[in-house]
Amino acid sequence: MFISLVGSRIEEEPNLLFDKADTSAVHPQVYWGLRRFGPYDKSASKLRLVIIGPRDKAKQIKGLINSLNNGTSIMPGGMQRFFRCTLEIVDEMIVNSMETQEYERAGSMFTRRWDPRDVDVVIAYIPKTSRYFSNTPYYRLKAILASEGFVSQMITHQTFERLKWAYLNLASAIFSKAGYAPWVLESEMPRTDMILGISISNFVSYKHRAGERPRYIGYANIFDSYGKWMFFEGTAKPYTKDQSIEQLKELIGKAIEKFKAEKGFIPRNIVIHYYKRFGKKEIKATINILNELLGEDNYSIAFVSIDDSHPIKLYDLSTDDGSFPRGYYVYLGENDILLSTTGFTKIASMRMGTPRLLRIRLKQHPNEFLTIDDVALQVLSLTKLDWATVAPFVREPVTLRYAREIAYLTAAISEEEWGRITRPEVNAILSKRPWFI
Repeated sequence: MFISLVGSRIEEEPNLLFDKADTSAVHPQVYWGLRRFGPYDKSASKLRLVIIGPRDKAKQIKGLINSLNNGTSIMPGGMQRFFRCTLEIVDEMIVNSMETQEYERAGSMFTRRWDPRDVDVVIAYIPKTSRYFSNTPYYRLKAILASEGFVSQMITHQTFERLKWAYLNLASAIFSKAGYAPWVLESEMPRTDMILGISISNFVSYKHRAGERPRYIGYANIFDSYGKWMFFEGTAKPYTKDQSIEQLKELIGKAIEKFKAEKGFIPRNIVIHYYKRFGKKEIKATINILNELLGEDNYSIAFVSIDDSHPIKLYDLSTDDGSFPRGYYVYLGENDILLSTTGFTKIASMRMGTPRLLRIRLKQHPNEFLTIDDVALQVLSLTKLDWATVAPFVREPVTLRYAREIAYLTAAISEEEWGRITRPEVNAILSKRPWFI
């Protein structure tokens, strides 16, 4: 069944800013922005790396780091040109096999040897394994390192099979995991102080007993008005569904407190991105929490649900192949749209695959401070803020993409490890770095 819908489009791709001290350092594409201007945050000079991997791969890993420093055909000038810093290997640890237990042994030994304040990123060579299995070198090593405050970047043999573009993606991931911002939006998102990307994970503990009730953890990624990832915040303890309101209060309370400490003002226009439709209980609980924290009528909040679990497909008969272009959207209701973040786009001079449309629904309290068109631009802009890749854009806004990455990871972390991650001394390090990407 085909029906015609009224729609609109975002006229121009949002520009990105590549220098916090120079407002003219802008470009619509990450690659050319970094190549011409370097990163937004230019305070890094040297990033300290530790290598973990098999002995026969150590030379290969060192060669990769050397190429990142010296440059490649896609990345001429290397780290110094694109990120204004260099990489230094300060230690290496050898694993005797590629079994999970051997990586656990190496990770535990490493955390006893080093202080996380003296290492910026751990580079680990691991076997390629499915992300759907938790007891693998990827998840176990990452969990062990994170529980002691270390940030890691995993590489596999497939990394070396497609190095041409992987170099720059790796460089960006390493740079951001070390605690630096590679790029942000050129212009502020209208009438928005703070965005929270909230999600939950089914929590898997290696120590749970048969018959125990399912437990969950909540977490949020906080972004400012320029789309800059600010920090990560998680609930301290796993919880059951009947305790979700208390956990939501903990998340929102910590987020507002940290935002105020970092920015110097209390956020008044708050936007929450959620991967599913907000329930009435969740909305009521959030309003009550904000009333308690900020006072009634001292804030405005927008509940933005973003999901792609619908069956609707859209076609544009004005395009050669009928694909629905990136940045186009149609209205399903006054505050309900379908947005295409892929499809044909001029910026990349290519089609970015068959669009999986994002359904975006908006509710606000107590006053309407955003239009659904504002939200469409906001979501599209946030598809360009994933620091793990220099692709022109990704399909999902970074608010949801980062939440998804944490979901995969935390579902494989033990309760004991999560408890250590949320310790004040560890959280002080990890909360300011996107350690989960």
